Amino acid sequence: MQEYTKTDQHLHQLCQTLAKFGRSFAEAKKDDSHTNLRFDFIGKKIWGRWGNFNNDPLILSLNLNNQMFDLIDKKHQVVTSFETIGKTQGEVEVAIAHYLRETLKTDSADFLKELHFEIPGYDFKNDPIRQWDAQALNQWINYRHLANQSCSLLVDHLNVEAEIRIWPHHFDTGIYAKVNDNIGIGFGWAMEDSMIAEAYYYLSVYALNGNTIDYDSVKPLSAGKWITGKHWNGSVLSISDAKPPMIQSFLKETTAWALS
Repeated sequence: MQEYTKTDQHLHQLCQTLAKFGRSFAEAKKDDSHTNLRFDFIGKKIWGRWGNFNNDPLILSLNLNNQMFDLIDKKHQVVTSFETIGKTQGEVEVAIAHYLRETLKTDSADFLKELHFEIPGYDFKNDPIRQWDAQALNQWINYRHLANQSCSLLVDHLNVEAEIRIWPHHFDTGIYAKVNDNIGIGFGWAMEDSMIAEAYYYLSVYALNGNTIDYDSVKPLSAGKWITGKHWNGSVLSISDAKPPMIQSFLKETTAWALS
């Protein structure tokens, strides 16, 4: 899974450009969702958020087929593209800012500023961008597609409304939903991190309106495990076990406990 993790990290870093676009040109939201991303399995792209340029909506996306940033209009036509291979991310962002300023006559100074959150300091951050390993990229695409499907299954199971998104900070594909007046549930597919040494699904239950969650009452899962402690409480299912039947068992058992 080393190549998968490497691809995950490179995409995480590059997608900060999409987050900057949303931060600078999309309608600001209190929950910071104007910086969120979305994975499109059919088009093999990662979308940012729509920006408004002189009443002309445009969106920036990362095309996974050719590793280019595409600026797209409401008719889903590519207005212009920006190459990444062989360039540093800083050079790519300068090229995007130049187009926004010179062609769209938009103040792009904010776009080039650092984001309001930090991500890991990857050692390749300032290197020229290389072409990704095709097999690892395809694996990434398939796992993120499965993550989208899993989120959709949970939304249907809980009968709630929730947007499936990629949060640019931790780069997890996930949802957050208020299930009832007592609890909210966060579920998603996360990168390898200090808690789990490989990519994994997670589910955590949050108390609302003064209620409490008794994590001492959890029972062993047939798929995945509970992690409880000082820093985080919830259940996880690692990539090694991330097959559809096990994901469904994981969701069924964890939500049954949450709702009990």
